[in-house]
Amino acid sequence: MFTTDRLRLRGFETSDARNVFDLRNNPSILPTMSNEYVVPRGPKFMEKIAAKAEEAVMYLMIETKGKDSDSEGHSNGGNGGDELDVPEFVGTTSITMTHPKNRDGIFTIMLSPKFWGRGYGEEVTRWVVSLGVFDGNERAKKMYQKVGFVEEGRKRKVNWINGHWEDNVLMGILQEEWDLETHRARAR
Repeated sequence: MFTTDRLRLRGFETSDARNVFDLRNNPSILPTMSNEYVVPRGPKFMEKIAAKAEEAVMYLMIETKGKDSDSEGHSNGGNGGDELDVPEFVGTTSITMTHPKNRDGIFTIMLSPKFWGRGYGEEVTRWVVSLGVFDGNERAKKMYQKVGFVEEGRKRKVNWINGHWEDNVLMGILQEEWDLETHRARAR
């Protein structure tokens, strides 16, 4: 298990399939992450989720730490209260390698809309660190730019959504740029 300031990142378990399935079926999320038809997936898709997790170089579940967790995400025994005491599912993040020899991979992050706007995407992206994002997904583009990614190219008109075509914006960051951005972030 890994931790950030506010989150735990742990490996996929079979019992996580339902949470990922629900996220992938969320109509607010699907149009921003896939150029497939925006239709609900059936239960058979849950079997594919585990296979995708196994194929990825890294496939992590993102959870809140819970109120009574230490910096490593372990329970401190806490005393309950109004705040969340147990970890809550936030989303997933993954890296799949398209061309390992060239260190060319695809990073993904998918958060439940309930957790949008809280800085969790930036927190996980800074922890994980080429990106592809649909042109209409302004939230993701801004977040990637915030952590140092730049637009490297476009695959034009690849996703039909809401009555119009959107480009797939390819974003990336070089090692030296990442090192500089990491140094700047620590200095803040």
